[in-house]
Amino acid sequence: MYDPSQPRSRVFLPAILSGLLQYAAYFPIDAGLLAWFALVPLLSLVHANARPRRIYFAAFVGGLFCYIPAIQWMRVAHPAMYAAWIFLAIYCSLCQTVAIWFVRRLDRVGVPLWLAVPVAWVSVDYFRAHAPTGFTWLEWFGARHPIGFGWYMLGHTQHDWCSLIQVADLGGVYAVTFLIALVNAVIWQTVQSVPSVRAWLRSPNPPEPRSVRPNLVAAGLLVAAVAYGVIRLNHEPFAEGPQVALVQGNLPQDVKNMHGDVMKKHFYSLADRAAEMKPDLVVWAETSYLAPWVDVAPTAGGSELPPNVERAVNFARMEIEADMVQGWDLGRPGWRTPSLFGLSLLEWESEHKLWRYNSALLVDANGQAVDRYDKIHLVPWGEYVPMKETFPFLKMFTPYEGDYDCKPGERWTRFPFTVGDRNYHFACLICYEDTDATLARTYVRPGAEGVDFFVNISNDGWFKGTAEHEQHLAICRFRAIETRRSIARAVNMGISAIINPDGRVVALPGETWGKSKKVEAVVRGPVPIDTRTTLYARFGDWLPLAGWAVILGGIVRGSFRRRPAA
Repeated sequence: MYDPSQPRSRVFLPAILSGLLQYAAYFPIDAGLLAWFALVPLLSLVHANARPRRIYFAAFVGGLFCYIPAIQWMRVAHPAMYAAWIFLAIYCSLCQTVAIWFVRRLDRVGVPLWLAVPVAWVSVDYFRAHAPTGFTWLEWFGARHPIGFGWYMLGHTQHDWCSLIQVADLGGVYAVTFLIALVNAVIWQTVQSVPSVRAWLRSPNPPEPRSVRPNLVAAGLLVAAVAYGVIRLNHEPFAEGPQVALVQGNLPQDVKNMHGDVMKKHFYSLADRAAEMKPDLVVWAETSYLAPWVDVAPTAGGSELPPNVERAVNFARMEIEADMVQGWDLGRPGWRTPSLFGLSLLEWESEHKLWRYNSALLVDANGQAVDRYDKIHLVPWGEYVPMKETFPFLKMFTPYEGDYDCKPGERWTRFPFTVGDRNYHFACLICYEDTDATLARTYVRPGAEGVDFFVNISNDGWFKGTAEHEQHLAICRFRAIETRRSIARAVNMGISAIINPDGRVVALPGETWGKSKKVEAVVRGPVPIDTRTTLYARFGDWLPLAGWAVILGGIVRGSFRRRPAA
C-alpha cells in the first residue's frame, strides 16, 4: 500500500539530488569522491511510500538532472545534434529508471539491497553499452552490429584512483561500478534507519534489523580491490617499445569541413615537426590527412577498372608517396617516417557500388601502403543514418549535408611494424571505438593473434574544448587496464596522450588535462610494452552477465508469488 497524501517532494527531491551528485562526479567537475554516495538519495525510492508510477517518474527526472548537463557537449557539434543530446539524456535516464525497477523487484523476492543495487547497476550499464545489436551473443545468429553508449558509468568516476581501478582487468569497468554501487547501498541501509530520515520520508514500515554483514562485505571487497591494485602496480618497469609522435591538431570541425587549404597547412606542418623528432612512427588524428585513399574491393574480381577509377587509385598512391619522399610543399623535405594516417577511404566494387570508410592507413618510410583498418563501430548519425530508407526524415539529424554514409569495416587488422630487430603488432581504435570494451578485448582474447599496443585516433574537434575531451580520455584509461596494453592517442583538439598498461597517463601535450586540449602539439614518447594477460580478456563481461542471471532469476521467482505491483 502507498500513502496518497505523500508529498511529491519526498520522492522527487532525493532523486534530483542524486542526479546532481552523479553529474558532479563526472567531468567537467570531476569530483569522483561524490560517486560513493551519489546513489544514496535515489535509493530512498526503493521503499518509498508512494505510487509506483510516481516513484519511477522521479527516478527518470533524477536521471535527467545528471545526463542533460553531462552530455550537453554533444550539442556544440552541430545544431542537428541537439536532438541526439536530448535523446541520449532521455535514454540514459530511462536506464536508471529500469535499474530502480530491478532493485525493487529483487527486493521483493528477498535479494538483499546491498546485492540488488550493484547487480542492477552493472547489468543496466552493460545493456546501455551494447543495445540494441552490440551483444556478443548475437554473433551466433550473424546479427551483431557494434553499437551502444558506453559513457558515464559509475566506474569512470574513479579513473584517477589507480590502485582501485586495477580490478578492471578482472571484470572490466563494471567491477569498479559494482564496488561503488555496493558502497552506496550499504550507506543507504545505514541512513534509512535514522529516525529523522524515516520521518521525513514517511516510511510506514519498521526499519530493517541492523546487521554488520553488508558493511563488512563492502569494506572487505573495497580493501581487497585496493590491495589487488597495489600488487598489480608493483612490477618491473615496462619495456620501452617504439617511439611514437602523436600529431594533435587544433582545428574545429567547421574549419575542417570548409577550408581544405587551411586544414592541409595545419596538419601537414605539424607532421613536419613530428618527422623532425625522428620517431619510429608518426600517428595522425582521425580524418586529418586531406587526400582520400582510393582502393579496389577484393570482391571486384579481375574486371577491368574504369579509367576514372584507375586514375583515382593511382593518384592516391602517388600523392602519399610524394608527401613521404619529396615533401608536400616546395622547400619542405619528405617525412620519410612510417606513418599511420587517419583518412577517408573510397573503395570501388562495381560501377554502381562505391563504398566509403573511416580508415587508418599505415605506410612505410617510402610511402608504400602496408595495411589498412576500416572502422567497425560506427557512430549513428555521425557516420551513418540507421533505417534511412524506411524513415528518410532521419537524415535531418545528421551534421552532414548530402548523403554521407560510411560502411563498417569487417577486418580486425593487426598492423605489422618493425623497429630494428624487434617486430611489433598494433591495433587501431578509431574515434569512440576506445569506449567499446568488447572491441578492444577482441584483439587480446584467447585465440586472437594478439597485439603489443593500441593506437587511438580521433577527431574531437567537433566538441570545441568542452568536457567531452577529458571524459573521453578518462574512459580510454580503462581499455588499457582491461587489456594490459598501452594506448597511444592522436586526437584533433585533444587530448592526445600515451597511456601505459596500468592506466596511467604518461605523456600529454600540456602540464594538465585542461591545458592539453584546444592546443596544437606533437607528443613524442616511447610506448610501454606489457605482456601480461587478464581475466577480463579471457572471460569478458562475466560480471554483468552474472548480474543478468540474478535479475532474470528474481523475475521468474517473483512471477510465482503473489506480491503487490512493483
